Parts: sequence; structure tokens; C-alpha cells
Amino acid sequence: MHRRLLVVGLVMGLLLAGVLVPTVGADNHSAILGIQWQWTQLTETEPAGQSVVPDPENYVLVLNEDGSSNITADCNQVQWDYTVEGDTISFDTLGPSTLAFCGEDSSDQIFLEKLGTGGTWRVEDEQLVLELNEDAGTMVFDNAGPVPTTLPATGGAVALAPWAGIVLAGLAACGTGVLLRRRKQ
Repeated sequence: MHRRLLVVGLVMGLLLAGVLVPTVGADNHSAILGIQWQWTQLTETEPAGQSVVPDPENYVLVLNEDGSSNITADCNQVQWDYTVEGDTISFDTLGPSTLAFCGEDSSDQIFLEKLGTGGTWRVEDEQLVLELNEDAGTMVFDNAGPVPTTLPATGGAVALAPWAGIVLAGLAACGTGVLLRRRKQ
């Protein structure tokens, strides 16, 4: 009995240590995940110019932990895969997108074009600053807060970290093994 408690304690200790100790060498871009980044400013190099985005709430970038992004480009919704390596971000595979014409005054096309060039990123004064590749300029995004989560009408969502399912399955298997051993005796 004491041996089983020792084994369970050891396993739980290792699991907690794995949860609490950050992964060495992982990209530390968690500061930009799950936030509604509203495009507020564009500084272009060719031709040189700076512009303020008139309706930032119409140009939103959300980076998800799984490497996908959700983008609002005025009247269009776009999904785009991205990759972060250190302080470099690139937008890889363009996913599903609405293709509506948002009007002559819309900046949807330039927003997507500039974003698609990728570049280096940093967070500065609650803003995401993206220095674009190919000397295409700088995009500045304001932090408009975390992405709202919606709960189902059934009373709430149950979300588990990826490792939690493995832990629960392991505990269930241990419990089953103990029950089977007791029935044999």
C-alpha cells in the first residue's frame, strides 16, 4: 500500500514539475497570443509616408496558439497560418476567406498585403509593432484585450490542457489496474 502511494506521489510530482517549469528553447511569443490586435498605424518606406487607420476595430489580427490566425480585414474574415521563430513572424498558408468588396475607401487589401510580408515583431507600450520584411514599412497594432470566449448554453465549456487528457487516462488506467488486482484476490 505504501509503495503504491510512493509511486503515485512520484508521478504526480513529476507531472507538476513538468507543468510548472517552462520548456527550454521554446519561442516566447505567448505575450501576443489570444489578443485582439487592432491595426492603428502604417508607416511606409516606398513611397515614404505615415497613415493612421481610421477604423482600427475593422482591422483585427488574432494569433492562436495552434499557429493559425483569425483576421478581420474590414468586411472580410480571413484565416491564415503563421510561424514564429524568435522575433520573426511569417504568414504561411492563406486559409478560408470571404472575398467581399468592402468599398473604395477600405484598406482591406493593403492590410492583408502588408501583413503577408511578415517581419520582426515586438511588444512595446501595449502595442504590437511589426517591422515588415522587404522594407515594406511598419505596422502598429493596439491591444484591444483578450479574445472573448463564448460558453455554450449547457452551462460552460470544459477545456483541458493537452497533457491533462494523458494524465486523466493514466490515472484511470492505474485505478482500473488496482480494481482488477483486488478482484483477483
